[in-house]
Amino acid sequence: MKPKKGQEIEIKIDSLVYGGSGIGTFEGFKVFVEGACIGDSVLARVFKVKSSFAEAKLLKVLKESPLRIAPRCAHFGVCGGCKWQFLRYSEQVKIKEEQVRNAITRIGGLNGNLVLPIIPCAEEFFYRNKLEFSFALGSNGQINLGFFPLGYHYEVTNLKECFLESVEAVEIVSAVREFANASGVSSFDAHNGEGLLKELTVRESKSTGERMIILTINGAAKRGFSEKIKKDFVGLFNEKWNVKSIFLQTVTQAKGNRTRLEYERIFGAESITESLKLASGKILNFDILPDAFFQTNTRQAEVLYSKVVEMAGLSGKETVFDLYSGTGTIGLFCAEKAEKVIGIEINEDAVLSAKKNAMENHIGNAKFHLGAVEDILEEVADKPDVLIFDPPRAGLTEKIVETAAGFGAEKIVYVSCNPTTLARDLKFFAASGYETLAVQPVDMFPQTHHVECVGVMERSVRKV
Repeated sequence: MKPKKGQEIEIKIDSLVYGGSGIGTFEGFKVFVEGACIGDSVLARVFKVKSSFAEAKLLKVLKESPLRIAPRCAHFGVCGGCKWQFLRYSEQVKIKEEQVRNAITRIGGLNGNLVLPIIPCAEEFFYRNKLEFSFALGSNGQINLGFFPLGYHYEVTNLKECFLESVEAVEIVSAVREFANASGVSSFDAHNGEGLLKELTVRESKSTGERMIILTINGAAKRGFSEKIKKDFVGLFNEKWNVKSIFLQTVTQAKGNRTRLEYERIFGAESITESLKLASGKILNFDILPDAFFQTNTRQAEVLYSKVVEMAGLSGKETVFDLYSGTGTIGLFCAEKAEKVIGIEINEDAVLSAKKNAMENHIGNAKFHLGAVEDILEEVADKPDVLIFDPPRAGLTEKIVETAAGFGAEKIVYVSCNPTTLARDLKFFAASGYETLAVQPVDMFPQTHHVECVGVMERSVRKV
């Protein structure tokens, strides 16, 4: 029997689904409850009813699950960034592995035994190398700087502590908040598009300790960021927190036009340097530009990329296509054991970084192309022995799968941050003559529901 919208119900939570919500049944009907833990008995109010499920807001935990632990962060339950802090880490990884297995079987139509045991992260906290914080005017007339509360898009909760990046990152947020309020500048108001300060990004190298600060402002109000304010902002970081680079990012939005992003370096170097270690022990250094993608968990990225190389089974004779190559990390990991690597990436900053990274690491067998994968794939003269995909969360299109399969590469390695789209795309590849050999979950994001996976496929002997 379906519950009604607005009805308060008591429900036992049986599992956690991909996305982080708890799920239970009410009189045989599935109900999703955000913020509930496996084993909890809760009181919840239904706010959405569909044909096969309902969603409800958690009102009260009537009986706590034995799996629950005390969250470490004071913002837990408000911020929404670490939804699983109430679970022991050992339980988190078990659930993630099972969620991957469920997606592979339910969506991909594959044998769940193809999913290998998950690789946990050695660092449960302070593993991120990048965080973005938002500005907003608080109810007391002061500028807040922190995260949006769960389900909110305008109000911002002032950050007091955070265990995702570093203690220094929190100190930087506090200093910038004080600066913003003392300087008399305005914060951006998403309701009317007015105001100056939008976001603060703190990037840091886990290898060198270097930090990059990016202050994002509203282009329509840029004149409010005077030369004096710019100078004072830079002065905040004078010989503090090992800040090597400060950028001003201007976002200009006009109705009917594409959003325009412009970067201005107002202090220091154009990049910071991060290092990753290959399985062989060799160290690769990467220059990180402000807008370039780099895996946010540095140490676990070493594990992930080494697993990609291992599953690709490179012998030194292969041509490898690294698609959605970002700053070239995966391709450069492969270069040591491949004859040739060709990377394709649509982000110009990332391609510039990839080329520079190849040069500075003395890697001559890796080339990187700027453009959309679906366009460049049809233009490249080389034919790959191994295809490596690391696409956005939405995964691949059927057209890209068909084009990729048309190359007839012996192996395809697929890196995914979304097990549901990975499962869907493995099914697409199966229809194009590729058999999935294994799926390796790797936990890159402790305290959250997110999980990274590496799938490996080979061309089926049955393919004509």
